[in-house]
Amino acid sequence: MTKGQLIPPDDYPQMVSKSDAAKMARALRSPETAARAAKVIQQQSQKLQSAVHDYVRELENAAGNLSLVFEKAHELRGFAETAGLRATGRIASGLCRYFDEMEKLGTVPDKAVVALHVSAIGRAARAKDEAGRMSDAVVKELAALVAHKLAEAAP
Repeated sequence: MTKGQLIPPDDYPQMVSKSDAAKMARALRSPETAARAAKVIQQQSQKLQSAVHDYVRELENAAGNLSLVFEKAHELRGFAETAGLRATGRIASGLCRYFDEMEKLGTVPDKAVVALHVSAIGRAARAKDEAGRMSDAVVKELAALVAHKLAEAAP
């Protein structure tokens, strides 16, 4: 897992003037824009969920390749909730935090912990009634497991 280079925003060429950027920001924050965006997301929810399922399959197929698992979990973290798969996104987010913290500690993630997360992500994504089947309890239990493993790995 390599970190990208941080480039200050002012170093990028500006596409619009500051006043136009302020107008665009106001337009993007408007209730009308939010309502239109929500409608588009709802209309495309089946396609979005299908894309999440593709990511989940890629995640499951990446077993043993921790770098690829992290990459796919990162994609899911940012995308699953938008597709209406809240628990899937939260579990993927927890897995990403685990990878990040283990990297900070200079330790390799426990493959069993990673496998539990991957399995939970797959189950959450495929649940017909995700909210009913994948409660916050699963997310909390995985977070507790991660906290325990991080405490064990800490010097």
